[in-house]
Amino acid sequence: MKSLNRRILTSVALAGLCLASFSAKAGPIDIFEFSVFMNSTETGATSLQDTQIGIGPSNFTPGLDIVFSNGLNADNVGTLNWTLTNNIGGDLTNVSLFGFLDAEIDEPINTFFNEYGTTADLILGGGSGDGLADSFEIDEPGFVFGDIYINLLMGVLDNTNAIQPALADDVSLALGFDIGTLLAGQSLTATFEISLIANGGLGHVDPNSGFQFWYNGFAERSTVVTPVPAPSTPSLMLLGGLILLAGRRVPRARAATADMQSSIVS
Repeated sequence: MKSLNRRILTSVALAGLCLASFSAKAGPIDIFEFSVFMNSTETGATSLQDTQIGIGPSNFTPGLDIVFSNGLNADNVGTLNWTLTNNIGGDLTNVSLFGFLDAEIDEPINTFFNEYGTTADLILGGGSGDGLADSFEIDEPGFVFGDIYINLLMGVLDNTNAIQPALADDVSLALGFDIGTLLAGQSLTATFEISLIANGGLGHVDPNSGFQFWYNGFAERSTVVTPVPAPSTPSLMLLGGLILLAGRRVPRARAATADMQSSIVS
């Protein structure tokens, strides 16, 4: 495990992150944190907790329904999947989604700060239409230096690799996706992959063991928008009948009141 002294968090905003993220430990790849963050105009995010999706109900946007599935094997190779459905009652605009991975290679053998990242196989997309990542960042997770968490909050990764071979340290990886507008009732599916074969994403290398893995993702909106259910014909008929009965009862009540008042006067 990473040293607890090394992992002293520098702010309240960072302190809650690992609680809402996926983590796993097995094999040569040790996952410390695997999280998804989302920004949009309507969420009005003001802290990292406001943008982190986690693996359960949304903690910042009521009505943003979340389904999470874990497809990693015992060696932490495979995929994680998030499906987000916009049931907030309106559109979400200027949506951007980010996948963050903080993992280590052979950590019990040779620590966690001797590794580096590479973009040699990275293929970026051109916007919301292709599902590919549109931005990236490789940086120290922010426990000593690095601004990757700040950039996740701001919703703009810096497209730089700060942990190159000559600057080996603690590696974290982030990919950003420009989604655009997520209509009311529309779903967004994001799949992130850890692979032992180059997959067009970011690379994470341990020079001591020669072990390397690749991290990539794909995000796309559904073409089907789930409509808000309209009242059925029987429901409308029942509602009409209730209104009619209510209308009939009002004159009777008024008539009874008038008879009572007449009796009192006489």
